[in-house]
Amino acid sequence: MTQEYFDQLVDKDGNPTNPYTLTQAIKDATDKLVMTSGNQMAIGGTKNFTDQLTVNGRNVLLTGDAFKDAVPIPGNDAYQINESGLYHYDGTEKNLPIMNGEYTNGFAIAVFTADDNYGIILFIGSLTYIEKYQGQWRTPHSDMPVKLWAGSAKLGDTVNLKSSVNEFDDLQFFVNTVLGQTRLRTSAINGKTRYVTQVGQTHDGKNTRSLELTIDQSDDGNSMTISQVLFNPSPGNSTQVTDAVLDRIEGIRG
Repeated sequence: MTQEYFDQLVDKDGNPTNPYTLTQAIKDATDKLVMTSGNQMAIGGTKNFTDQLTVNGRNVLLTGDAFKDAVPIPGNDAYQINESGLYHYDGTEKNLPIMNGEYTNGFAIAVFTADDNYGIILFIGSLTYIEKYQGQWRTPHSDMPVKLWAGSAKLGDTVNLKSSVNEFDDLQFFVNTVLGQTRLRTSAINGKTRYVTQVGQTHDGKNTRSLELTIDQSDDGNSMTISQVLFNPSPGNSTQVTDAVLDRIEGIRG
């Protein structure tokens, strides 16, 4: 049996129309008009709301000016965020994950459970997130490499890094030598000395040549020193290289 709904037609402000009109008197009214009562789940067409759509008093959509309501990180400390919402940061806050320079300020979206022991914060620009699990903050994660140092370094030079290598899973070295420009990746946790090897061939393709950098890191992982650069021809004896060989170091999480 089809259920019928009886209601007086009202204007956009909720005031009854005059003269008194029942929606039943309008053909197909309950199928085509948005009513204040009844079960209307299949109304086609475009709905233009003059105010924000809400459910249980909460805004459903964030559009336009609503995004201007982003709030500062509480206590100037990212670890003090414990409520879902939209935040902005200027780079001076504590416990921000290390990010590239162009993302040292921006916006973050946070989602937390009711007891605030579980949550996640996404720093939008760098696609970096930190997760809170069972009340403890985990190591930040991002698929984007983080620039730890850039410049020109040669044998004997020490470079200071933006952050300790201990905060990363892998390191990426941009090597620039007679063998060309190469991006070489190594583990960040394979000891304090790492050997970064660039391999190439002679111009006639008959022999292999290589250039090996020996790089020693400090105890705290905040700096690195190039202690040896060897060019290995084949055939022939290895020779020490004193030209600049290193352009950049990046850290990779995950």
